[in-house]
Amino acid sequence: MQLVAGGNIALNAQTLEILIKTSFPSQVELDVTAYLLAQNTQKVRGDQDMIFYGQTQTVNQSVVLKESTTKDPYLTQLKINTQNIDAQIQKIAICVTLNEPNTLKGIAPIRLELLSEGQIIATACVETQTKTEKALILAEIYKHNEKWKFRFVDQGFNGGLQPLAENFGVDIAGSSHQATPTPTPTKSNINLSKIKLDKSNSSINLTKKGSGFGKIAVNLNWNKNQPKSQSFFQKLKGPGSIDLDLGAMIKFKDGRTDLIQPLGNRFGHFDQVPYMYLDGDDRTGTAVNGENLYINGNQWDKIEKIVIYTYIYEGAAQWAATDGVVTIKIPDQPEIEVRLTEGNHLTTCAIVELKNVNDTIQANREVLYFKDQQYLDQHYQFGFRWTQGSKD
Repeated sequence: MQLVAGGNIALNAQTLEILIKTSFPSQVELDVTAYLLAQNTQKVRGDQDMIFYGQTQTVNQSVVLKESTTKDPYLTQLKINTQNIDAQIQKIAICVTLNEPNTLKGIAPIRLELLSEGQIIATACVETQTKTEKALILAEIYKHNEKWKFRFVDQGFNGGLQPLAENFGVDIAGSSHQATPTPTPTKSNINLSKIKLDKSNSSINLTKKGSGFGKIAVNLNWNKNQPKSQSFFQKLKGPGSIDLDLGAMIKFKDGRTDLIQPLGNRFGHFDQVPYMYLDGDDRTGTAVNGENLYINGNQWDKIEKIVIYTYIYEGAAQWAATDGVVTIKIPDQPEIEVRLTEGNHLTTCAIVELKNVNDTIQANREVLYFKDQQYLDQHYQFGFRWTQGSKD
């Protein structure tokens, strides 16, 4: 079914997928957001009801966002489980926003696909050529007579991410604007800032707010899909899916060192040395949340430095094929993002170095490539002893 603006369709299945497809130039940043709106106010109740790049899922996973790691083509996925949506929520607004000064007419038409049980049940298209807005209310899922429905909206919105979020009742941290007061059980005070570490902006210092940095989350995500070009396939190590692994080398102020990585089952501990742990090993890249490393930031005073790295356990011989992206989330701090857009045939990449500088966190973009973890270790002088290993 092809929907036009205002068109709707009943949702009979519990689990749905929404695919958002487009493409745009390198200077454009596009973000998908979702807002869970309460029945009486049509506003969010608090932080927990906003889904964006800094918070990609609700607590009960009723809404899960998996962002695209490429711009051409761009493909972002929203998974929605209607059975898990809180009873107070009547509507979920799905939106896209662009960074200043870009407008929607600068990107390709946006194609929307609605899937139920893996099958496309509806499509829609936003013709962007004449749109001058920086944001778009794309679609909504809403409850009508106790049944969930999907509506294609296609409504432009003047302003970017912050005005749009405030329109839905979000109080942005550090903003001089105030949303219309609404009765909410908890106050929203969410930080939408994002820092991208690249060649032109390769370092940032973060000062703790309070007694420590709290729980620091490092996420590695990538795309398992292989390009269709035959010349590229000839460069692959094998026909299987790409398997990237996330790891960290740690040096403490007392001189001790430790290592976290899936190979060797070195998953670590959060509340004891090495004060960090890896939550699993995504062998294919299909896991919505990728691989996650958690650092106990309240023990930061014991740590001298951490080098966060990834290595290709099997799959692509070129890093551009991975579409890899690492994000670092620290409570009450801007999100840090590093994309793996460079590289060559070397299999190991040092991504970010976190250094303790007078009890602040200095995050330095590295993106340096090595033959393997041993060569990375030698470069940063941790001094580990290495042997051959396998997951099988």
